[in-house]
Amino acid sequence: MDTRKAILDFQYSEKMKSGLIIGTNLLEQLATLKDDGEYSGGRKVLIWYLEALLRELRIAQNVIGLDHYVDLERKLMEIIGRIQVSQVLEAQRSFSEGISLATTSCQSSMNFLMEKKLV
Repeated sequence: MDTRKAILDFQYSEKMKSGLIIGTNLLEQLATLKDDGEYSGGRKVLIWYLEALLRELRIAQNVIGLDHYVDLERKLMEIIGRIQVSQVLEAQRSFSEGISLATTSCQSSMNFLMEKKLV
C-alpha cells in the first residue's frame, strides 16, 4: 500500500464512521416522533441521508480501489432496509455493526501511517 492510498482509506473510513454515528443519532430522534406523519417524513429523510452516505462509500471504493468497503456497503443497505420497514431496534444494532466495520476497515492503513509516523 502506498502513502496516498493509506491516507485516502483512513480519511474515507473516518468519514463513514462519523456518518454512521450521525445516522445513529438521527434514528434515536426518529424513534421519539409520535405523529404518524412526522415519523413517516423523518424516516424518509433518514433514508435519504443514508443513501447519500452510501453514494459517498461507493465513491471511496472507486477512488481507493480496495474491496474492503463491500461489507460496509452491505451493512448500509441493510440499515436502509430495516428503517424502511420500521425495525428500529434491529437498525440500531446494524448501525453499531456498521460503525465497527468502518473502524476496522482502515486498520491496515492506520498501521501503515503509524509506521511512517504520519499519524
